[in-house]
Amino acid sequence: MHNKNIAMSMIWGLLMLMPSVVFASVASEVNKANDLYRQGKFDDSLGLYQEALGQDDKSSVVKYDLGTALYKKGEYTKALGFLEQAAQDKNIKIRPKAEYNLGNVLYKSGIQKENTNVDAAIKSLQGALGHYEQTIAVDPKDQDAQFNQDFVKKEIERLKQKKQQQQQNKQQQKNQKQNQKQEQQNQKDEQGQQNQQSSKQNSPKDQKSQQSSSEPKDQQKKNALDQAEENQKQLDRQQAEDLLEDYKENEEPKKLLNYMPKKIDDRPVLKDW
Repeated sequence: MHNKNIAMSMIWGLLMLMPSVVFASVASEVNKANDLYRQGKFDDSLGLYQEALGQDDKSSVVKYDLGTALYKKGEYTKALGFLEQAAQDKNIKIRPKAEYNLGNVLYKSGIQKENTNVDAAIKSLQGALGHYEQTIAVDPKDQDAQFNQDFVKKEIERLKQKKQQQQQNKQQQKNQKQNQKQEQQNQKDEQGQQNQQSSKQNSPKDQKSQQSSSEPKDQQKKNALDQAEENQKQLDRQQAEDLLEDYKENEEPKKLLNYMPKKIDDRPVLKDW
């Protein structure tokens, strides 16, 4: 009986020790990954974060750090998933940082769509705005979140103006095509009437002269429209550059978090009867 209890005590001690060993291993992986991240070695840091997550897949800290590293890599879709999970944590140290970085991810991914899908870009930036608001709700003194909130509001207004300008340009182009079509039809009708009146008055030379007289007018309209579009593009580009120059100071994600091993409750050792 004595030997049996000793063996059981040893087994129980090992079971108690195993979680501590796992947590220590995860902490070591995270610390190494954090060092690599700070050196800009994001690929190497990602591998270690993933190994740490494999050992503790419920850790919000590891998910936060992994999502932040993915953000720095420009892998915004993957970063979004991990940061959203980290933001579910109610820990005051994790949640506001995760919300802030989510705002940055949505801004970055949204602004990439500006020239291909302005509606999607606006929607993404509106999502970013919501995350900055969540950050401020938890930490009202977060000046970076307040700055980015104001910045993204301006960007949303700029994109809305750009969308409106695009719609106006499309309408102008549509109207121009309709006017050209109508003018061509009018010229065709007029020429048909002239041909019926007198073949002498409607020689090929005269027809060519009539067509050429309308061409400069059409070309002037096209040139004016092209110039207006180019001016608007230059204005949009300058506005974007000015805003981005200000944003660069605050586009960095919040700092990484250190992995803290969980506290293991002491368990009684089996008595040696």
